[in-house]
Amino acid sequence: MKRKLMIGGILFGLFGGHSLATAQEEIFQRGVELGIGSRALGMGGAYIGVADDYSASFWNPAGLTQIRRLEGFGTLTYGQHKNVASFGSESNLDELTTTRFNSLGLAYPVPTYQGSLVFSLGYHSVKPFESSLQFKFLNTTPDDSVAQDYSELEEGSLNNWTFAGAAEIAPNFSLGAALNIWSGDNIYQLTFNESDLPFNLYTTMNFHDEQEVTSTFSGYNLKVGGLYRPLPNFRLGFTVGTPVTYTIKEEWRRDWEEVFDADSVHTYSGKGLDEYKIRSPFSFGLGASLNVANLLLAGSVESNDWSQVRYVSDPPFEDKTKAEANKELQSQYRSTLRYRLGAEMTLPLIDLQVRAGYFYDPTPLGPDYFAGGRVPKDADREFFTAGAGIFLDKQVRLDLGVITGRWLAYKNPDFSEKITFNQAFAALAFRF
Repeated sequence: MKRKLMIGGILFGLFGGHSLATAQEEIFQRGVELGIGSRALGMGGAYIGVADDYSASFWNPAGLTQIRRLEGFGTLTYGQHKNVASFGSESNLDELTTTRFNSLGLAYPVPTYQGSLVFSLGYHSVKPFESSLQFKFLNTTPDDSVAQDYSELEEGSLNNWTFAGAAEIAPNFSLGAALNIWSGDNIYQLTFNESDLPFNLYTTMNFHDEQEVTSTFSGYNLKVGGLYRPLPNFRLGFTVGTPVTYTIKEEWRRDWEEVFDADSVHTYSGKGLDEYKIRSPFSFGLGASLNVANLLLAGSVESNDWSQVRYVSDPPFEDKTKAEANKELQSQYRSTLRYRLGAEMTLPLIDLQVRAGYFYDPTPLGPDYFAGGRVPKDADREFFTAGAGIFLDKQVRLDLGVITGRWLAYKNPDFSEKITFNQAFAALAFRF
């Protein structure tokens, strides 16, 4: 049998093994963790040192003590994911849109004689996994003429339920903690088709392959935070997030069919279920904000050493021990420092707030993951944000915003994949 996969071999080698070989790491390297709340996102997520509404439950639970009245909170998002896949002079644009609830929660201040005590409960969609990739190619060289059609579709999200509480333990200092119960799923589908028609140069007429992996996630962790107000218009905040040990269940299926010129057919059908546990690293955050003359300036940083990701059970590989798999994780991931900047201007005459922000999110993947042994500069993700908020009355605030970013998802000498991400969000906050 003679069958040559010139383009298809490269594409299928790059992506065809994703579902069965690297899906277990998707919870760390797939998707983007933007955060919650339209006001916070409009300021680039620079909210550790602001945290004065319900979304403090996510950013810095100590900030909940700044809420003085019962608050209900909800955010709706509309996202657009564009993927440009290029091979040589050939390129293909694929687009996927989604609409989902970003957050829904309630904060309740407990009456106290002095200080502040606040509890909150909410649900958040923290990291969407939606993406889509398609690539079609017809190779018409004299000695190799085949048509390939490759497509990926990924849907799902990582979510959490958060129960948080905070207390003002000194006139200018608050402590808070949030218990996060994590859950979510990711459905990954791959389809590859190669045809020898119309020139019929090979003994194989058609090859068709379908793969699907459905992953479910569960876990929990604790996030603690502090907020210090040395001056009435200046705040300092910090957070520490404990590692999350995710229990991951992956149900996979693969079916392929190869049709030959002699009308003979070879087929394969297989399925299975894997279950394992993998642990994230600690997360450390620091933020500050300054409010001067109706202008709020904020910044924050977050440190994560992704090289500390570890399997805490046997990995889903038959050919690797846990020690070998963890050594590979250590070499493929790296330490990162996310940083966020934001500003908000209040226009008192019309009771309007306008916002802008910036978010830099370096890829957790290290040099060993990329061709050439170095991380491409444009593999790190950058986002620009803008937004506005207005009080519809004394009890209801409407916040709107947008975010846009782009990055290089994959690159080697033959193939590249570039992502453009846009999202619009709207939130309503009710205080009684």
